[in-house]
Amino acid sequence: MSFEAARRSCFGPGVDASEGDRAVEARIFARYLVGRDPSPVHVERYVAASRTHFPEPLAPEDAAVLAWVRRHPWSVGPLDAASGLARPGGALRNRVLLMAAVLETTPEFADDFLPHHLGPLALAARVGIAGVVAVANALGGLLLLKLAVRPAA
Repeated sequence: MSFEAARRSCFGPGVDASEGDRAVEARIFARYLVGRDPSPVHVERYVAASRTHFPEPLAPEDAAVLAWVRRHPWSVGPLDAASGLARPGGALRNRVLLMAAVLETTPEFADDFLPHHLGPLALAARVGIAGVVAVANALGGLLLLKLAVRPAA
């Protein structure tokens, strides 16, 4: 038995994301990353890029996490933080990074990804606050991750 056949027998069949699901993800991820909606062109770029970079059906756990994010867009931040720790190669983390790449390479969003000059005190305050927020998001996200991937009762 090949490794791929064994993987399928252990984890079940994968779940394929529809074009509509990918478009919804693009809008959610853009709002999460830059705080505003992407244009239809950016959504199309994300959908095409995700089809190209992630052609395989999703593992059931990844499909469950992405479905949770589509139903609860507010949860993408904590789930992304938790995925960075618990599932760094998971679909959510990879797709958020893909959307970041789509946005940062376009003039409309480039400034959102470029560094801004801050004084030493402002920088220290921003780093401290960002650290506290990151830890809180990761802890909350780990709990959400358990909810998102639990089997339906």
